[in-house]
Amino acid sequence: MQIVKNVLKYSLVLLIGVTLFWWIYKDMDRETLKKGLSEVNYFWILASIILSQVSNWSRAIRWKMLIKPLGYNPKVSNIFLSVVVMYFTNLIIPRAGEVARCTILAKYEKIPASKLIGTMIVERIADLLTMMFLAIIIFAINIGIVKEFFAVHPEINENFVKLLSISNILLGIAVVVLIVIIFFLVNPLKHTGISEKINKVKHNFKAGIKSIVMLENIWYFVGHTLLIFTLWFLMLYAVFLAFPPTNHLTIWAGMFTFLMGGLAMLAPVQGGIGPWHFMVIESLFLYGIDKTDGKIFALIAHSSTNLIYLILGLIALLILAMVNSKSKHPIHSRVSDH
Repeated sequence: MQIVKNVLKYSLVLLIGVTLFWWIYKDMDRETLKKGLSEVNYFWILASIILSQVSNWSRAIRWKMLIKPLGYNPKVSNIFLSVVVMYFTNLIIPRAGEVARCTILAKYEKIPASKLIGTMIVERIADLLTMMFLAIIIFAINIGIVKEFFAVHPEINENFVKLLSISNILLGIAVVVLIVIIFFLVNPLKHTGISEKINKVKHNFKAGIKSIVMLENIWYFVGHTLLIFTLWFLMLYAVFLAFPPTNHLTIWAGMFTFLMGGLAMLAPVQGGIGPWHFMVIESLFLYGIDKTDGKIFALIAHSSTNLIYLILGLIALLILAMVNSKSKHPIHSRVSDH
């Protein structure tokens, strides 16, 4: 029954995204689209794809930095491939990629999945804080454009105000505190047979979270976090350079578009299809880009990124199985505890 509910839920959000995508592109003239695609400099598209994989390698190194203090030394190649699979999975089931990458690495490196989930949460917190920091800077630099955007789309402004209301923030804090109390301080299954398993999961999860304080070099971790975001931005800006109508836009226009597209990715839709296109098209329009050209740009940028992940994700799954099956014993590298 739960499986049916999940299928219906994910099908519904995909339908909403596809509907929005159809609504955006329903009036697009095919000949105009063909002409726009024929003018693209595909050298920059290739550069964007390469940058995306460099960012994944950096992300693999950063994740290993969190795993190593726990007493494990996984191969960066396995981590990298699991990250690629994460993006592939997110295109099929929203938000499932994080669990997928932890499950895959747990399988091939024999690391408790609960510990990996703890480190994954640390990563997500680091990304969220970085995104918030960058949002403040980019919004401050583009304050005029931001005001214009919200003036054109008052419904989005209203949703932001509601989302960041004091009541919602307090509710969020209360929920987190409640979860901590129930999960870490109270043991509702103390006298049951599964209490020991629950405690083991708790211990591993706590260890994963605490990995941040055991880092050998916190600034190396911060540096990789900033590098990842820089590469993500350059991925998008490379598409700016590839498309003639946008190749004259400044780096600040690229940053604003990058940020608005990033906010759209918060929507629980596979690959951000629909919401991402809408936000990017509207952002470019504020910088004088005709909406027809904006639609073509969004289609190129989104498709080039996600199509490559559909291909590389399948390849990564095959490589993981092939490479790790060569050894008779499962990969299990432990770092000396002394």
